Amino acid sequence: MPPRAAIIEEFDDDVDLPLPSRPLPDRNGRGPLLMEVDDADNDDDNDDADDDDTPGLAGMPSAADFAQFAARIQQQAQAGPASPRVVDMTPYKKWTCIYPIYIDAKQPYATGARRVTRAKAVWHPLSKDIAEAAVRLGLAALNEAQKAHPRDWENPGRVRVQWKKDGRLVNPAIKSKKQLLEMISFQIQCVKSENVPTEPYAYPPVPIPPTQKPAKSRTLTQGGKGKVKAAPVSESTPRAPKRPGRPLPVPPEPQPSLTARLSPLSPALPSGVLLDAVKAGMTAQQEQGQIGAGPGGGVGKGKRKIVRVRQ
Repeated sequence: MPPRAAIIEEFDDDVDLPLPSRPLPDRNGRGPLLMEVDDADNDDDNDDADDDDTPGLAGMPSAADFAQFAARIQQQAQAGPASPRVVDMTPYKKWTCIYPIYIDAKQPYATGARRVTRAKAVWHPLSKDIAEAAVRLGLAALNEAQKAHPRDWENPGRVRVQWKKDGRLVNPAIKSKKQLLEMISFQIQCVKSENVPTEPYAYPPVPIPPTQKPAKSRTLTQGGKGKVKAAPVSESTPRAPKRPGRPLPVPPEPQPSLTARLSPLSPALPSGVLLDAVKAGMTAQQEQGQIGAGPGGGVGKGKRKIVRVRQ
């Protein structure tokens, strides 16, 4: 057989890499095989090449960008970490429920509303404050922001607190539910000292009852037998209904803003999360109605009322 020509490719690399002047450390098979070699002798020769590859300062963030970033970080720190959304409520069913109305100094006592003395209560408590106070006491807490007490619909929120686990006290200092409410209220008082109720409390002015005019007697005639006197009839304006019990005190002035003393989900806020959701739903319905409207401006598909007249 005639000999066949074979083509052998040779790799010729003219790149001369400087060898390290000292042995590389042993990394037990981990880490890079080659390390950066600092060649101080070639720094002057490579200055021109480095200047061409070095990016300019145009792409660097400015001082305004750093200020915006710092402000965003501060807002996130004040808002706190986002709590995970709980789907299964079965593990939390036996936890104790605490509403803000239980420690609200504006509410009456011993009627199912406020359950601690007014001196140990707080002006304008929020559910997030209760949850944070329970965590500081070493208790597990779950904030249900969409739940509300029937008597306190303006300030929604409910917190489930686990102060007993397997029949044992989580915090030995808390041995009853009343102590739990007092300790939580005390924690909120330490953080929000401006919301601590102090005597003398300010009460709303008592309405003055209207003056009553003297009674006048009217005479009635009965046939021809003469005049008969009737019972006196009092001519007075209707009295205002009496307020049962002692009037409730009002928080001291100046009060914090409405957004600071109510939950973001409160329907009493003129621009809150709840109203925004309702407006978004109404807008979506209007857009759907406009899309499904016929050429005459009315709804394309709907019920028609037919009136038949018999002759």
